[in-house]
Amino acid sequence: RLAFSFPISKFANFLAHYDILVQRPAALGVNIDRATALDYFYWEDDANARRPNANLKPQRTIDYEVGFQQQLNATSAIKLGVYYREMRDMVQGRNYLFVPGVSSYETYGNLDFGTSKGFTMQYDLRRTRNVAFTASYTLQFADGTGSEADGRRGITNRGVIRTLFPLNYDERHRVVANLDYRFTTGKTYNGPTVNGKDILANFGVNLQTIAVSGRPYTSKQQSKPLAADGTAG
Repeated sequence: RLAFSFPISKFANFLAHYDILVQRPAALGVNIDRATALDYFYWEDDANARRPNANLKPQRTIDYEVGFQQQLNATSAIKLGVYYREMRDMVQGRNYLFVPGVSSYETYGNLDFGTSKGFTMQYDLRRTRNVAFTASYTLQFADGTGSEADGRRGITNRGVIRTLFPLNYDERHRVVANLDYRFTTGKTYNGPTVNGKDILANFGVNLQTIAVSGRPYTSKQQSKPLAADGTAG
């Protein structure tokens, strides 16, 4: 990771970073990249199984971000940022057709790719009279050919298909707010007392709110007919 921070003035700062993350395929599931002689010996025992692939390459994520931070007053600041993220060599199931002896079989390959780009805006309020507050808004666009290794099973029966669509974690709008109200002790204590004792010293309440919209789809339940006894069939 390469990160840069350049002070434009006493109250403003320019930020930027460049990240490369490399992940082994084994982190996605057990035996997804391990193949032994037993896999070939018991090949016909489970004709519908997905075979491991010991020739998988590591997955790579490349991330760019630039931002600007400005102090508003002695206790608050605002931060703006724009990011772009590329996912390469992502693992996805695939079918091999017209294979001599077995006709076809399923395995894994480095087929998927995707991009995620967005804009973030954050407001920070340092603790002022027992109150600390943070709020952020993110506008994101996440598209790719697959969200997980088994996400397109059944779709690739006719070969390799690469069609861009919103990923599972695509969220067009995301708002996060955190409010913390806390009493302290000593000279800075600002709370009630009873008979000279600080009854709420070191007591605090934290409230976090998350609002999300614009996800690509919503899960659904398929209705089933009732049996004669009134239970679901």
